[in-house]
Amino acid sequence: MKIKAATKQAMNPLLLTAAQLKSREDQLLVIDVRGWFEYWLGHIPGAQRLNQNRILKDIGKDQPIALTCLSGHRSAIAAQRLVSQGYRQVYNLQGGLLAWQSAGYTVQRGNRP
Repeated sequence: MKIKAATKQAMNPLLLTAAQLKSREDQLLVIDVRGWFEYWLGHIPGAQRLNQNRILKDIGKDQPIALTCLSGHRSAIAAQRLVSQGYRQVYNLQGGLLAWQSAGYTVQRGNRP
């Protein structure tokens, strides 16, 4: 299943439900924008913990990226910033980790993605 890329004119990141992210996680770079302690307490398996500066430095603007946090608020702010910096395939997990857990998906604990 292909993910439709956001166009250059798009001013907002695209929202993903937990089920949509789960079905597409092999096509997306999942990034958790929370601090290290929150990440350590629990995150989506495979999610990397990166701040915006690292993303801007290390991730290409054509890379499909899904951002997450606990509730989806901080990741929505970070996603909007990435879109404004020219990132074209930015997605935000609607409801964040709480929605992921509510959908019954597993959470990984510790520092490893």
